Amino acid sequence: MAFEKAPRLFRDPVHLQLRYERVEDERHIPSPAFGDKRFGWVMQRLIDTPVFQRLRHIRQNGLTNLVFHGAEHSRFSHSMGVAYLAGEMYDRICRNMGEEPDDETRLATCAAGLLHDIGHGPFSHTLEEALDVLGIEFAHEAMTLRIIRESVVAETLGHVDQTFPERVAEYISKKVKKPHWSHKLVSSQLDADRLDYLLRDAAACGLRGHTYDLARLLDMLRHVDGQLVGVDRKGLETVEGYLVALDQMYRAIYFHHTVRAASVLLTSVLRRAVMLASNGDKDVFSTRDRRHPLKRFFDTGGQCDLETYSHLGEFHVWVLVDEWRGHPDPILSDLSRRLYERRLPKTIQLPAKPKQSLELIAKARDLTCKRIAHVDATLVDFYVAVDEAERTSYKLYDWREEEKPDESIYICERNGKSWPIHAYGESKIINALKDTRYVSRLMFPYEIVTKQAIRCEGEQGS
Repeated sequence: MAFEKAPRLFRDPVHLQLRYERVEDERHIPSPAFGDKRFGWVMQRLIDTPVFQRLRHIRQNGLTNLVFHGAEHSRFSHSMGVAYLAGEMYDRICRNMGEEPDDETRLATCAAGLLHDIGHGPFSHTLEEALDVLGIEFAHEAMTLRIIRESVVAETLGHVDQTFPERVAEYISKKVKKPHWSHKLVSSQLDADRLDYLLRDAAACGLRGHTYDLARLLDMLRHVDGQLVGVDRKGLETVEGYLVALDQMYRAIYFHHTVRAASVLLTSVLRRAVMLASNGDKDVFSTRDRRHPLKRFFDTGGQCDLETYSHLGEFHVWVLVDEWRGHPDPILSDLSRRLYERRLPKTIQLPAKPKQSLELIAKARDLTCKRIAHVDATLVDFYVAVDEAERTSYKLYDWREEEKPDESIYICERNGKSWPIHAYGESKIINALKDTRYVSRLMFPYEIVTKQAIRCEGEQGS
């Protein structure tokens, strides 16, 4: 008797068990008639590609683990969760609307969810902030599209049909010929990406109260006019809870003052290394490989060749930071030691009045030059910085911006009518989330925090 291969199972700390069907002949993609096996064949081959496996070496939240020690999870685990949730959301909407699911659309949705972060570099968004300061053009979304269209990923997706790689790419680029509600499951204000990272990041950071009712939310999902994602009126409170939890996560984790301080310090380290390389230091990016992938990436930014990029992980950066602790340049060695040993900058929230802010900045710069022997007015910017974080927890759709798709969350009544949640009269919470919040902090070396100098009232480092 012939037995079919057992399914491939992945144990997930958030969604528990992720399941993909195996096939007897793994060399060939099953025909469309074998829906689950065809789905499993494609997804497993995408997971096993080197460019996707690279995500194991990239933390989900940059340097957040220096503050919340449990935040060691990777972009790999998050992407696996997004693929799973994209499928769950697709299935629930089809069921709730009484529509038959389309196997190929479901596969494209889940594949896009799996691949949506494949273009992220080391330290994720933290690196992009550093690249912006360095004047290096790079966007992980653009790199994601390159990988989907040009790498082994395109070859894998092409087994479905020749147009399938571009069909999956549309979920990322948001430039679609025929808009479909499934696109919103990968990128919108109620997508599988946010639903997963909110639960995963909160759990990893030990924040049990920052959560929402996922099961209820899934059962309330609808689509609006075949193009947008909506929620049944009975699920309004669940959506509000989700948006409030997301807002709290930014304040508690992503914009935590010490997390931001670590990101600013990493930027200073990389900025100093690039400056030295530009001034002729040929060894600053050298380890055993004289053509270090990080240097090649800095030289080319978003145009970096995919072979180099597919090998780039956070360990490349940490090896350099470790070596830079002994670099002859006192600035680079000192900054690297501070980062490696977690001696992070202190922070203080800047006052609303510009004059007082400028006085504090000037005072911090002056004290830093006096307290740290190798720092003068030309180098103090590596140690003293203003971090200006901003967040809009719910973004309103502006119909005048034609190039931007409508990513609003819609509330659906049983009579068939629907409204954007911010226009729905019963939702008062949205009014408190639609305004942009700005958090401006001054960051400076811990040595200058004394009773006579700058004091961090209410924001002592973690």
